[in-house]
Amino acid sequence: MRLFRIGPDQHIDNMSGLGSSYRDGARWNSAGVAVLYFGTTPSVAMLELGNYIPSPRDLPDSYRLAVFEAPDDEVETWPVDRLPADWAEFPYPSSTQQLGTQWLRRREKLVLLVPSCAVAGGMENIAVVNPLHPGVSKIRLLEKYDAIYNERMFKGI
Repeated sequence: MRLFRIGPDQHIDNMSGLGSSYRDGARWNSAGVAVLYFGTTPSVAMLELGNYIPSPRDLPDSYRLAVFEAPDDEVETWPVDRLPADWAEFPYPSSTQQLGTQWLRRREKLVLLVPSCAVAGGMENIAVVNPLHPGVSKIRLLEKYDAIYNERMFKGI
């Protein structure tokens, strides 16, 4: 399966899971629980990043869009109808943090596909990756792109 991640070039292939989501917690993990977040398409990764920057024009020059390959046989999927009613709220609810943290601690699968909050109705997924799963060493960086957003995007901002 292909996974997509946007971040600083010097850290893009770091699979420790000890970044800001570890430090602060996020939608699918509590603070202090290692995790990696990826988009399942480049556009989902771009939309998810849009939750953290006011404009793509503010993206640091060091950021890259990276394409990874992960094993297809280590994936679990949670559709919207399996999630608590508040799954997409912001700030993210403790219900999703607890579910994701429990999943990460079990270490049964490498990748958890969950609906993206950046796409209406959860019609597309993100991938929650467990860096403590033994399969994390099978994730391979395939390529990186310097140009992430088209220069015409958000021209009026």
